[in-house]
Amino acid sequence: MGFGCLLGLAAAVLIAFLPARDYRTSVFTALLALLIAMLFVAAESSQIHIEVRQQAWSVSLSELPFVIGLFLLPPWWLLVGRLVAAGTVFWLRRTSAPKTIFNLGLFAAEVALAAVLFRALHAGNGLHARDWAIAYFVMLVVSTTGALTVITGLALQRQHVATAELARTLPVAGLAAAFNTTLALLSLLVVDVNSGALVLLGAFVAVVAMGYRAYQRLQRQHADLGQLFAFTQSIGLADSTDDMLNLLLAKANDLMQAEQSVLLMPPAEGLAAAAGGGPEIPLGAVVLPRGTRDPVSRAYLAQAGLRDALLVPVHDGDRVIGVLQVGNRIGAMSTFTAEDLRLLQTLTAHTEALRAHGRLLELRRHEAHHDSLTGLANRELFLLRVQESLAPALVAPRPLLERVAIMLLDLNRFREINDTLGHHVGDLVLREVGTRLQDAIPAGAVVARLGGDEFAVLVRNVVDPAAIMDVARHLTSSLTDAFEVADISLEVSAAIGVAIAPEDGDVATILLQHADIAMYAAKRTEVKMARYSAGGDQTSVTRLALAGELRRAIDANQLIAYYQPKMHLRSRTVVSFEALVRWQHPTHGLLPPDEFVPIAERVGLIGPLTGEVLTQALNSCRNWLPEHPGVGVAVNLSAQGLLEPTLPATVARLLAETGVAAGLLTLEITETSVMSDFDAALAALRELHSLGVQLSVDDFGTGYSSLAYLMQLPVQEVKIDKSFVIAMIKSPDAEAIVRAIVGLSHTLRLTVVAEGVEDEASLSALDEMGCDTAQGYLLSRPMSPEALSQWSYPVPTPRALHPVGQSVARGALGVEPHEEAT
Repeated sequence: MGFGCLLGLAAAVLIAFLPARDYRTSVFTALLALLIAMLFVAAESSQIHIEVRQQAWSVSLSELPFVIGLFLLPPWWLLVGRLVAAGTVFWLRRTSAPKTIFNLGLFAAEVALAAVLFRALHAGNGLHARDWAIAYFVMLVVSTTGALTVITGLALQRQHVATAELARTLPVAGLAAAFNTTLALLSLLVVDVNSGALVLLGAFVAVVAMGYRAYQRLQRQHADLGQLFAFTQSIGLADSTDDMLNLLLAKANDLMQAEQSVLLMPPAEGLAAAAGGGPEIPLGAVVLPRGTRDPVSRAYLAQAGLRDALLVPVHDGDRVIGVLQVGNRIGAMSTFTAEDLRLLQTLTAHTEALRAHGRLLELRRHEAHHDSLTGLANRELFLLRVQESLAPALVAPRPLLERVAIMLLDLNRFREINDTLGHHVGDLVLREVGTRLQDAIPAGAVVARLGGDEFAVLVRNVVDPAAIMDVARHLTSSLTDAFEVADISLEVSAAIGVAIAPEDGDVATILLQHADIAMYAAKRTEVKMARYSAGGDQTSVTRLALAGELRRAIDANQLIAYYQPKMHLRSRTVVSFEALVRWQHPTHGLLPPDEFVPIAERVGLIGPLTGEVLTQALNSCRNWLPEHPGVGVAVNLSAQGLLEPTLPATVARLLAETGVAAGLLTLEITETSVMSDFDAALAALRELHSLGVQLSVDDFGTGYSSLAYLMQLPVQEVKIDKSFVIAMIKSPDAEAIVRAIVGLSHTLRLTVVAEGVEDEASLSALDEMGCDTAQGYLLSRPMSPEALSQWSYPVPTPRALHPVGQSVARGALGVEPHEEAT
């Protein structure tokens, strides 16, 4: 404040000692001074803000009336007009007293310096080239001196001089002074020639200013979109909720050009009032701009020590857990706007959706490794734990004390309980069995429910077979006490088969198979316990026989492609069918793919199997194309099938043989299959893409779900996993994930297919979200080729499911009730 007063006093003294010159009458001078003061007010009120990253400059047209005043007004009148105009603007903006006094002193000093230089260098009252040069020189000196004064004042506060600020500020000040001086000289020349032409000049300046502001807004929108996309990528890779929130705070600071961002948890009372909330009113997103007249907003800003702020509530489902507060917009003249608020809300919404996705994904991962009924480990996790226990034996011979044993338990006559008392009672029995086994196992052992009434136990550090059989007897004895379930006393027993590594195998799946064989042998004994004996193993023979039958089944056309339609939501028309392979086994009946595709991968038959399915699918597509042009077909690729070296050549050959356009064939891959060998998978996908076929990521959201990898894949379609679609009507988290996947996929210009659409509520919700395509039981279950030939396109409406529209072949809708989708 003292520095500003000193500057003003020095300026007044300097102007007082300037020699007098002849000007026009005092009345005319006063009117002209008033006009120039009004120009100063207009110039200061219409500043252009230039923001680059964390730096902001405010450029005004104040040099325009400044130069005109130098030519037409006495220095005292120019000084008075400048100070009155600046004081008026500062009062309207509610600028603080110290800043107002400093700036008024600076403006007075600038007027005095300009008047001295102009009086010393100006030869006359004309507008010749020499006068132009003098005007440019004077304004350049004044603008540079003013910028240096401001930086000096800041340096006095910070106790150091920021040379980088000098390098950034001085060029901007010089360019602004040169531009404004040019406008001022043009204005004076226009007045000298034809004062009416000032209207044209003013219109030109207004158009340029508005055009620049429009360009500035467009440029910022593009920059915001780019940063929003980068933020979505980075937050999708965050390891925890805390990492997500830290990224949100950092990006909010950057995007909003703010000095601080903080997450307030829980919201305080003053914050609730400022954000429009109360005891029974939820918090809302609000802007608290600089200079606000609202008393509540002003009180909160003063309490928080902020000039301006954005407040956005952060939700956890339907509950507000905190408020994101972004404060102090960088730049003396700019403040937060409604556009900033919308962008911050978008950032927060992305974070909330990804947090919900993360929680649901963790739940899905837990569910994927645990039995939902008992909470015990499931088959997948159990085999993983067994293989981890066996791993050291692959490096060095296993000492005796590091043996591993697997025990497989099957409850006796459990089906009678289910059939007689109902599945509810059966579930209660299974829970109690799991609890008793968990209490009976040795320390460090793992118990799992593999499915149905089958349980397994992993025991490490087995000393000898006799010791493990003692553990088995202890487990069976834990089940001898009666089970009191639903006011009924039940007797439950089990048969236990035991396999020990390394004698009975050193691979988890083999050990489990051998324990299974021992368990069935135990059922035939009185003690209901048995250890694996290689002499009774018929499993390997059975599997070898099944593998041999699969080879013959491919040649004998026992593999059949079933078809499930995909419907375009907007037009309610079927756009393609997904081919789902089945094995019509002569003895075992219709087998689903999970019973023979793994065998095909193990024995090297995945290539011929994939070729057979592709052949049937493309032939079927060729047959329906004359009546239904544009309706394509989709085929699933397994992880090993995708990496088959001959796959691209096979696809190209079959497309040529059937005459089906490459764009009508969609190959579906899972995220997990790609990540098993990303580089090889990416090379294969690029080769397939070069053929013109469509590529789709199946079961999206259940695997790695990494946007960084998704962006590298040449895919055109994303299929949302059916677990999210089925759950979204009842689960806000699942609904948020589906909505986020649709939005992000469309941002990446990908088509979105929703699997598992089983009811019209889900269909309507997907339609409202903008999802492109739906697939599921609401439209049709997978159909055999014969059923497909009699099926007509059903078009679901908000009220009913009507079999109307086009049909593959004239006839009724045919659905076989035993069909299942894969």
